[in-house]
Amino acid sequence: MDKMKVLAVAAAAAALSASCVRLETTGANDGNKRYFDAWMKINHPDAVKEGLGVYILEETVGTGQPIGDAEDYPYASVTYTSTDLEGNITETTDAVVAQKAGSYDSGAYYGPVVKLRSMAAFTAGQEMVISKMRVGGTRKAVIPGWFATTYRFKEEKDYLDAVTGEDCIYTVTLHEVIKDMNQWQIDSIFRYITRQYHHHVDSLKYGFYYIQTQEPSDTTSFESGTSVQVNYTGMLLNGKVFDTTDMNTAKDAGLYTRGSTYSPMKVTMNSEYTEITTSSGDSTGGLIDGMAYCLSLMRTGEKGTCIFISDLGYQAEASGSIPAYSPLRFDVEMLGYN
Repeated sequence: MDKMKVLAVAAAAAALSASCVRLETTGANDGNKRYFDAWMKINHPDAVKEGLGVYILEETVGTGQPIGDAEDYPYASVTYTSTDLEGNITETTDAVVAQKAGSYDSGAYYGPVVKLRSMAAFTAGQEMVISKMRVGGTRKAVIPGWFATTYRFKEEKDYLDAVTGEDCIYTVTLHEVIKDMNQWQIDSIFRYITRQYHHHVDSLKYGFYYIQTQEPSDTTSFESGTSVQVNYTGMLLNGKVFDTTDMNTAKDAGLYTRGSTYSPMKVTMNSEYTEITTSSGDSTGGLIDGMAYCLSLMRTGEKGTCIFISDLGYQAEASGSIPAYSPLRFDVEMLGYN
């Protein structure tokens, strides 16, 4: 092999070796970070970097209490909108924003939502954005994709090495900070009942309230295994109806579905309210505890309204148009035996 060929082979080997070394040290977000940094330099060169690497674009400082530490105030009530870097909306709790984007759903919930601040509902980037806010304030920030995780790390490098996600622009308003979730809901129910009924209503069990609106025509208790029919309308405390057996109510609430049957719910009673079940076709299922307990109190011909905290409803889970941690109201009519 002549000298020129040897040099060529050596150069190729060196180039291959160098290429392999670069591949081994390339991080999962190296390309993403280069793109993100270039985008920020072009679009928001004066943005203020905060935390481990979110960028505050706009802020209206609130006049309420600081959000505080997540251990002291584990929950936050917020409204928010997220977009990609091109401004396309990916998620919003604002009805007006959804209408402008053409994504509005009349059956969906829009408004403040309560989120747990630990590794559950807020991403690491979102928590960085809200961590210095005061109640009543609004912030708009750019969040790099590597903070799109519910895990928490100490350094930005840890996120860069472990997380890939989509960059976003996050606009958030902080409405409340919450220390005790059940007490917050009970306080909300108390204010609601005071506005609606103008008198005190005692709880019949922790977090459960019942207002009779029509006396029963028969006060005989139902035996276990008895099949009864029930009409109901379920709503949030802001009046948003999420379920009903009445067709006209469904139409008024924007819930009506052509072809659906609107008729009384069939329920099998039980001496233990947690064992009361409802049937639809060939399937049988349990009721949420608040609704089941309400039915256990009622007799034939009775009408009433039950209001209860989320521990007796859907708890920390969102369900359809019902946000997490929502106290619920059900207007119920016990028709009686099938």
